[in-house]
Amino acid sequence: MSHSHNNPCFECGQCCQSLRVSFYHGEVLHHDGGQAIGMVPPEFVTQLTPHMVCMKGTEAGKKPCVALGFDDELGYRCSIYEQRPSPCREFNVLNDDGSLNSQCDKLRRAAGLASVKP
Repeated sequence: MSHSHNNPCFECGQCCQSLRVSFYHGEVLHHDGGQAIGMVPPEFVTQLTPHMVCMKGTEAGKKPCVALGFDDELGYRCSIYEQRPSPCREFNVLNDDGSLNSQCDKLRRAAGLASVKP
């Protein structure tokens, strides 16, 4: 989603506070022969298996990602938004067909927030 003041994610952040964010280790920034590969800063991840990592803080779920911040004026924000991993890029309020993401809606309702209108 784009960064705008009417973005419902800025009032919520429940996906970043509740879900485990695991992904392939190749998304973590590293250098191979002088070339940068991946983009997620390594200090933000925990190694789970030889090939899988997750965002720190989300290892067990139900705890916030270390990259999530809150600003009284701006709301919830990701400190590595442009470098976020694929699960974060793929999780949206709305599905590709414009319908409401049921997992997002469930998290919003559990936090006492209204559903987003598709």
